[in-house]
Amino acid sequence: MKTVRRKRSGQTTKVAEEPSLTTFSSDLLTPEEERELLTGFWECKTELVRALLRHFPAELRASRPPLEPWPMAQFIREHCTDERAAVIAVKRLRDRYVHFKHRLASANIRLAAHVAKRFRHHSLAYSDLLQEAVCGLMQAIDRFDVSHGTRLATYATWWIRQTLQIAVARQSHLVSLSPHHLQELGLLQQESEALAHGGKHLPSPQELASRTGSSLEHLTHLQTATRTPVSLNAVLDDDSDFKLTEAMPDTGTLVMQENNERQEALGFLMENLRPRERKVLDLRFGLTGNGTHSLRQIGHLLRISKERVRQIQNRALEKLRSSAERVGWEPTLLLE
Repeated sequence: MKTVRRKRSGQTTKVAEEPSLTTFSSDLLTPEEERELLTGFWECKTELVRALLRHFPAELRASRPPLEPWPMAQFIREHCTDERAAVIAVKRLRDRYVHFKHRLASANIRLAAHVAKRFRHHSLAYSDLLQEAVCGLMQAIDRFDVSHGTRLATYATWWIRQTLQIAVARQSHLVSLSPHHLQELGLLQQESEALAHGGKHLPSPQELASRTGSSLEHLTHLQTATRTPVSLNAVLDDDSDFKLTEAMPDTGTLVMQENNERQEALGFLMENLRPRERKVLDLRFGLTGNGTHSLRQIGHLLRISKERVRQIQNRALEKLRSSAERVGWEPTLLLE
C-alpha cells in the first residue's frame, strides 16, 4: 500500500509541474504591468538562449546570437525544436517564453485589429488583414527592447502597419508592388483628392506629376500597373448581353485572310510571267511549299550560271511590281 501511495503522489507532482492551458484576456495592461511582463519576457528569453547553449554546446556554439532581442528570438525560433525541448530545463523555459509572448500579444490584439481596419479599402479580406496584423504584432514583441522608454503599443504600431503594407502590395494588385510603390499610390490619391476638392475638377497627370515630384512616365507606369483588371466575359451594357470578347478582333482570322489574299494576288500576277521566270521565283522563295533555294542551287538545277539566275529573278520581280501598280494593289502583297 505504501508503494502505491508513493507512485500516486509522484504522478500528482508531475502533472502539477506541467503548464496549464490559459485563455489570456485582451484587457489593456497598465504601464507597470506591461513593464513587468516585458522584463520577465526578456529575462526568460535570455535564460532560454543560455540553456540551449549550455545543453547543446557542440551544435549551437557557432550560432550564438548577440545579446539583442531580434537575433535572440530568431535563434530560439530556429534551434529550440521539440527534440531539444525534451530536456526538462529547456522545456520549462520555452513554456514560460511562450506564456509571456502570448500574454503580451493578447493585451495588444485590439491594437492590431484597429490598424487592420485602416486597410479595409484594399481588396484583401478583413480576416486576412487581421492575420497579417497579428504577425506584425508578434514580430514587434520579438524585436522590442526593454530599455526603450516607449510603450509596446507605440513600437508595435509601426511594425503592424509595415506588415499590412507588404501584404497589400503583394496580394491586392495583379502586378506585385513594393511597399514604396504602395506609399506612392497613397500619396497620388491624396494629392488627387486635394486637387479635386480645391479646384472642383479632376487633376491631369501633368498636375499630379508636378505636385508629387515624380516624372510623368513613372506616374503613368504606376497607374497602369494598378489598373483594375476587367474580365473578358464582362457585359458592356446592362441592357444587352453583348460581351467584351465579342468586340475583340480575331487576329488569327485576319492573318489567314491576309495570307490568302497574298497567295491569290501572286497567283494572278505570275500568270503574266514566262515559265522560266515562274520556276526561278518558285525555287527562290518557296511559293509552292518546296522550300527556298540559293542562287547557286537554282543555277545547278536549271543548268545556268548564278548571275543569270539573279537577272531572271530581278526581271520577274520588276514585272510583278509593274503589274501590281497597274491593277492598283499595294506592293506589300508582293515579294520585296
